[in-house]
Amino acid sequence: MTTFYCVRHGKTEFNRDGIFQGGLVDSPLLPEGIKGAHLAGKALKDIKFDLVIASPQKRAQDTAKAIIEERQDNLIIKTIENLREMKFGDWDGKYQTDYLDHPQFKMLVESPQLYNPVEFNGESYDELIERTTNVFHTISKENPDKNILVVAHGLTLLAVLHTLTGGCTADIRKNGFLDNTSITTLEFNSNDNLYSITNWNNTDHLK
Repeated sequence: MTTFYCVRHGKTEFNRDGIFQGGLVDSPLLPEGIKGAHLAGKALKDIKFDLVIASPQKRAQDTAKAIIEERQDNLIIKTIENLREMKFGDWDGKYQTDYLDHPQFKMLVESPQLYNPVEFNGESYDELIERTTNVFHTISKENPDKNILVVAHGLTLLAVLHTLTGGCTADIRKNGFLDNTSITTLEFNSNDNLYSITNWNNTDHLK
């Protein structure tokens, strides 16, 4: 059994301000985001991790570093380009309220299977799913029966978790979003080649 402990990055300035924060932009962690990352680290400190992988974006890297600071084993972060957040193209770095009336905004939130961001150079859900699930398939194959810490982004993790457990693109948001510095556990059983979620969006450590 390979077990992935998936942590969404800490809350950032763009999260607070309602700004598109996809794969092309970044903003600093807020003090509460830094605190949440350390609390996630405390919650995970007794788990022996064999590998730590993270998005190259600074908010994910800083979250991973804070988690590791709560440990004594000097883990090294392996940066994986394809764990970047979904790319919103020309929308990245702009206020979401400016696009509430855009037809594709509704598709982004309510009908993922119909979302087509070509006109503003964004990334589709199918493109996101392909690049992110490939990461998990590779890690599962190369690390049987290991514990893996993954630090990434809201839509990145939603795409992976929903798709690998048999969900379709249309329903990718049906279970709601992932909270900042939440912990979700995904297990891969190589005997039946199936993934299953055993702990969803856990925020007990933040209370």
